[in-house]
Amino acid sequence: MTQTPKRFSFQDHASMFDSHISASIPGYEDLLSRSVILSRRFVQPGTNVVDVGCSTGLLLARVRRQNQTVHRDVTYTGIDCEPGFSSHWIRREAENLHFQVRDASKYQFENVSLASSLFTVQFLRPADKRQVLRRIHDGLVEEGALIIAEKTLAENARLQDALTFPYYDYKLGKGFTPEQILDKERSLRGQMTLWTEAELSAALADSGFRQMQTFWKNMIFVAVLAIK
Repeated sequence: MTQTPKRFSFQDHASMFDSHISASIPGYEDLLSRSVILSRRFVQPGTNVVDVGCSTGLLLARVRRQNQTVHRDVTYTGIDCEPGFSSHWIRREAENLHFQVRDASKYQFENVSLASSLFTVQFLRPADKRQVLRRIHDGLVEEGALIIAEKTLAENARLQDALTFPYYDYKLGKGFTPEQILDKERSLRGQMTLWTEAELSAALADSGFRQMQTFWKNMIFVAVLAIK
């Protein structure tokens, strides 16, 4: 009898999430560093900065630290649907840094100069993906930006095969067992829907963004800067 795979939940990894995602995504720390550097160009005074799917709040806290001395009147808000991250939020909250358990598809983005979304849209229902991107776009101020990172599909089966197995080798080198890798892949079926890089760019364009540039890529993971 085939065992039904357990539904993947970030709740199970909340306590050690930062180390878990760093081990799962090659170059993750470099992505965070590049995102923080980019934030200096786009955070505007008197606006809001929002991290969609903020998890532990690590990125948002770093963005605030980078910009706080220059723009003290900025509000930083992290939203995530998983309440299990709240223990991390408590120690990172500050006067202008807050976290909320919220559904991105219902969140009202207003007066936002910078939004970030690292590996979050891929977990939204297909029907909600473009809606959320459109809501983010419409809530941005002029010249506001979105930093979005996603796991992607290759353009064809041969490329997918060539990129997938080196990624599994990477995870094995980080201490994951073959069983853990397979179990996670099985549990994510139906929970995560992926775009190709071209489809991601098309979705951003459909949502209103007119300037886009991939600024980070590692194996099957990409990050795009999109400007309103």
